[in-house]
Amino acid sequence: MAKKKGKAGEKVTIAMLAEEYEMRPQKLRALIREAGFKAPATGVEGFGPKAKYEWDEGSDELKKVRKAIEAAESAEEE
Repeated sequence: MAKKKGKAGEKVTIAMLAEEYEMRPQKLRALIREAGFKAPATGVEGFGPKAKYEWDEGSDELKKVRKAIEAAESAEEE
């Protein structure tokens, strides 16, 4: 279950969510993809990732991601 959330305006990454939900980052990314989410575009041109799994704390999409993670956790417990 979730431990702590970040401060408003902070970027929340997969690593942070993995720690928060005590889950491996690989499993978390797979779960997020299965729930229908895509990595948000970074806006970076040239070298570097074009999309990254990171969201602003408090954003609507992050709230949906957290709900999907919690739903998957409760489904595993049953």
